[in-house]
Parts: sequence; C-alpha cells; structure tokens
Amino acid sequence: MSVEDFRGTPCGKLHNAVLITGAGQRIGHYLARKFLEETDWPVLFTYRTPRPGVTELEAAGARGLMVDLTVPDAAEKVARFVADQAVSLRALIHNASLWLKDEALATSPAQLQALVRLHMQVPYELNRLLVSFLRAASADLKDIISLSDFNTERGSDQHAFYLATKAGLQNLTKSFAKLYAPAIKVNDIAPALIMFNEEDPPAYRAQRLQKSLLQIEPGPEVVWQTVRFIMQNPYLTATSIPLDGGRSVV
Repeated sequence: MSVEDFRGTPCGKLHNAVLITGAGQRIGHYLARKFLEETDWPVLFTYRTPRPGVTELEAAGARGLMVDLTVPDAAEKVARFVADQAVSLRALIHNASLWLKDEALATSPAQLQALVRLHMQVPYELNRLLVSFLRAASADLKDIISLSDFNTERGSDQHAFYLATKAGLQNLTKSFAKLYAPAIKVNDIAPALIMFNEEDPPAYRAQRLQKSLLQIEPGPEVVWQTVRFIMQNPYLTATSIPLDGGRSVV
C-alpha cells in the first residue's frame, strides 16, 4: 500500500504536527504536554489504554488515536489517522514500548512478536508511510526520533529479547538516516533510569540509583531536553544519544 492511499484533502488539517506514539502516560505523556506548552507545533499521539493523561492531552488540544501497536495493521491505522488530521509532520517520535523479562516471554510466545512489532516493525513501517508528511513540513528541520535503551551496548541476562529489539530500533535509525538524508534527520535517544514506577520499593530504588555516577532519578524533563536538542540541531543525524547519568563507566 502506498502512502498516497492515506492522503486526504488538506482543508482544515494541521501543519507541522508532532506525532508521538505511546503518549498516554509517563515519558510519552510528558513529551506531548511539553510540546503543547512550549512550542507552536500541534500534537498527534497514540495510546493503547484510556487513561486520565489521555483526557488531559485532548483537553489541551492534542488529538489522540487509541490503537494497539502490536497488531498487524497498526501502522496503517496510524497512517490513516495522520492523513485525517494533518497535512505535514515536523517530527515523528517512536516512544511506545514494552519492557518484558525473558521469563515472561518463555510462557507467552506471542509476546515475542509483540516486542518485534512494537520496537521494530511499526517504527519501520511508519517511517516509510509517513515520510511524505515529513517532507511536506514547512519547517527547515524535520526529525524522526526513537527512544531505545542504554543497555543495548551491555546486554542483559533477564531482558535479552527486549534489548535485542531495542538494538534493532537503533540500527533502523542509521539506515533511515542514510535513506532520508539530507531532508530528514533521524536520531535515537538511549535512556537508562529515567523515572521509577510508583510501586517500586525503596530497596530496589536505592539499588538502581547506585548504578550511575550521578545517582539520581532525573525524571522525564531530561528526555524533553534531549528531544529539543535533537530537533534544534541541524548537524545531527544517524546518532544514538546515551542518557545514562554516567552509567557507562560504573
């Protein structure tokens, strides 16, 4: 299917929008809110489950699509949504993610495919389906940004397949940077610990904090700062930026 199949009439549609996948909660939600608060770029986003954060974003003017990105036709659904809502995209941000241990995958083989679809197949398909929307943006710079994982360089004895798919996402960054240069920059952010879950116990938190030099829970603001740095930098592409608090030397 060609991207042209998703094209509609341009009247009343958004220009230079930012599309963020998985923005119903946590980092994705924070990024969407910051775009709404601090930029003039309209926000499109996907979410899997209705949450208060979704209602908040939509009340602030963002336009959301409820979709399970692990199903086979997910990318086409997102592309149709973009075509219905926008004429052009300033940025495409691949944020949606599943963090699954290998022991869970051993008892649920379908989850193996879910990780492949979410971390590799959907970003690959969306990059191809939405490239004409990025090229149509009137902004001088256009960006594709993915969020992977710092530990792809280190490996894991508990999250081997998760990290393998995140490494694949990083490799897609390099390939699409070659394919879409010089019109579109393609970069990756590779975070370590950014924010704890509410249910994480104190002992676990203390153990995780000891793994980096800076020993802090930085929160999603550091991801926002890195996204803005990438989008404002005209000479950065095919790069994965480690956001790890110095963990690489611990």
